Amino acid sequence: MPSMRPSQYAMQQRADGGPFLRFDNGEARGLSEEELEAIESGEYNENDFRGPTHVYYSDVPLPNNAPGWHLILMVTPDYATIYPIIARSENSEYGKPKYDNIKSIVVTAPLYGDYTYPTDQDELDALLGLLPAGLTKDWRYGLGFHYEYRYILQALNDLEGVDTLILHGGPGNSDAKIKGNEFYLGVERLERLRRSLDRLTQRHQRETTADKKLVCYTGLLHKADPQLHPPRERKLPSDLLANLVTLGSVAPRLSSKDQKQVAKLAQQSVPALAKSAPKTLYQLKSEIELITLGELIEVYRRMLESNASESKWQSFLSEHPFVLDMAFGYPVKMISEQPYVGGKNLRGQGGQYSDFLMAAKATGNLALIEIKHPGQDLLGKAYRKTFVPSYELSGSVAQVISQRSVLQKSISNLTDTDDHDERVYAHAVAAIVIIGRTPSKIGEQRAFEQYRNSLKDVLVITFDEMLGRLEGIHQALTPKPPVAHLPLSDEDLPF
Repeated sequence: MPSMRPSQYAMQQRADGGPFLRFDNGEARGLSEEELEAIESGEYNENDFRGPTHVYYSDVPLPNNAPGWHLILMVTPDYATIYPIIARSENSEYGKPKYDNIKSIVVTAPLYGDYTYPTDQDELDALLGLLPAGLTKDWRYGLGFHYEYRYILQALNDLEGVDTLILHGGPGNSDAKIKGNEFYLGVERLERLRRSLDRLTQRHQRETTADKKLVCYTGLLHKADPQLHPPRERKLPSDLLANLVTLGSVAPRLSSKDQKQVAKLAQQSVPALAKSAPKTLYQLKSEIELITLGELIEVYRRMLESNASESKWQSFLSEHPFVLDMAFGYPVKMISEQPYVGGKNLRGQGGQYSDFLMAAKATGNLALIEIKHPGQDLLGKAYRKTFVPSYELSGSVAQVISQRSVLQKSISNLTDTDDHDERVYAHAVAAIVIIGRTPSKIGEQRAFEQYRNSLKDVLVITFDEMLGRLEGIHQALTPKPPVAHLPLSDEDLPF
């Protein structure tokens, strides 16, 4: 048997017979000629010629003509208007509106037929019984919405200037619509909202019960004898995450801790997803890679704009070797950062080091990459009608050529692994210099292209060209919006 609410118990203990009602019935007014004709034709309805009935409430005994009565309901044949108030006299806000903004709730009559004017408590109870589910039907506890559905009113409180809620049976565009100071809500939508709130409440109660049992089991039985009572996992309801996400119309904001937990949960679910939803897993992988690439491009661009030091570029490229792949036309792998390529004498002096040592994934053929600062000049002074390469550019080219020569002589001493997959070779060591930014003037561009294309087996690429390749890949991977095709006219038809 369900337990009695405190308010119900307190009501039964009252000795004064309260709370109390007062009915003010509208007086009959004078009849017009048209109304007299309606009476003569037999189409007379006394409700058509009366003013509304007002129902007043008091939590304390009062004479009928005394102040202190509070209007809670107004009834006409076409609608019943509820005025929700705080109904308990011991409350300091007694008699004031129950809700912040919504002062009245109008329930239109066409849902059930015309309302009849209540003249006593029994007739009032019968009328209130016709109200939609979710509304309080016992005036003794205050009219309005049941406490479980207070969130509906809280949502409407966010609408500035709206003080009236109109419940009606009309479908379509008026089932949730703002018009002036009124909010129109269809009873079908109200019922859907009510059921959704009920489901949430029931789910929360089930989860709370299970959690309480788990807490007691862990704190008592498992604590007393872990072997006999091993730890239990917290069972999550089916579709828990899906339901939480779909409650709102936009993606929820997650805290840093929640974000890490979601990533961990997704990682743990990869084997199951690979079997149950491989397409979803592939899409997730693609989106992660696309977002990661976009973030990488943004960091690269900021480093260019901030004139980051050469050491920072060294660290950035070491952490993101994928960027170095842009310098090659084939798949590569990083072998070493700042590798020793040989050249030491008997005293251990004179050794040479490069910035990065790469190798082709398919053949193991080596490649040397020398990194210089993006701010380095590519060209020197003008010479007749062209420009000579700058000291930094020509020196970098000479440096990487020297490193390649030393590496080719020392390769047999530098590679000692027996693992065939890790073997590298100096079949034709590629030499790459990443330096500066592409000149903006046509004459300087011509001189730069003529110089770098005259080099034998040395590739010179600028930092902004590397950025352009990254952006090109990102653009190619980004999903394109569907193309809207124009309708064909008769002239476009082939026959």
